[in-house]
This record gives sequence, C-alpha cells and structure tokens, in this order.
Amino acid sequence: MIGKSQMNKRYIFIFSFIVLFLSQTTAQTGDLQESYWIYTATDELINYQINAIDDDELVVNNGNWDVKISIADIELIALPPKPALFGQLLGGGVGGYCGLVVGAIPGFFIWIIAGGTTGPGGPDGSIVLATGLVGVGAGIYYGRKLGGKYFKGKPEIIVDFSFWSLEEKKAFIQTNLIQ
Repeated sequence: MIGKSQMNKRYIFIFSFIVLFLSQTTAQTGDLQESYWIYTATDELINYQINAIDDDELVVNNGNWDVKISIADIELIALPPKPALFGQLLGGGVGGYCGLVVGAIPGFFIWIIAGGTTGPGGPDGSIVLATGLVGVGAGIYYGRKLGGKYFKGKPEIIVDFSFWSLEEKKAFIQTNLIQ
C-alpha cells in the first residue's frame, strides 16, 4: 500500500510535469523567419516578413496574405522593438505574485483531497508550497513575456534608404534581408 507522503510526492510530480510541459510547448511556438517594420512615404507596415523581389516591387507577408510594395517608395526598414526591461521586471513581479496565489489554490485542494491535516499521520503542507512555487515560476515566465510585450523599446533601424537609388535598395534587400 502506498503511503500518504508517497501520494503527495506523486501529486507534486504530476502537477509540476504538466506545468513545465505546457510552458515549454508554448515557448517553442515562435516564428522562424525574421519580421520587419517597413516605412514608406505614406504607410507603416508592422511585422512583415520579406519574401522576394518581383521586378521593382518587394513581396512581403504579414502572416495572412502577400502584399507588394514599390521598392522606390521604401524609406526605412527596422527590426521590431525589443521588450523593455521595466515591462519585464513589472510583469515578472506581478506574474510571480499572482502565480503563487494561483498555484497554491490547487495545491491546497490536492492537500485536502489527500487527507491533509496539521497533525501527525496526515500529509504535511509541502504540496501547497510546491504547487505555489511552480505557480511562481510559471507566473514569472509568462509575466515577463506579457510585460515585455506591452512595454516595448524603440524599433532598431536596419537601413535608412533616404538617398539610395533603386538598384542599391534592391541589392541590399536581396543580399541582407531575404532569407
């Protein structure tokens, strides 16, 4: 027969495994191709991937459809802004606190279901602590990600095409930006 402390360890292991598995699978679903911010005289195209050059037009994609832009009209190409440190710290702190609260609640219920008592013979409260710590880890991870998403720095300018000829623009894009 399995003792209550061994059951608690199994609950902790199963819960931790599920949280870690979910956090790793969501973290690995990023884009493989670089996205850019493209500025023209009349438009700003945010988070577009550069696919090809078709005559004097640049073929870009926003994830849903292809768009053609006249290369002569392009004035600037930049990388999307990186997450700001303030947003990461704020999101991590708030996320860690909320993760502790959210993680401790299922741990408390698991502790009660497992026959948790404060006296001898029952499981101790380590499962509440363990699930709370898993919640802190997940809260910090996702909080930093979310905080960094909403508090961004400035875009990093790759190239300013202000005084470039059409042929120079095409050569630079073909050489450096098309993957």
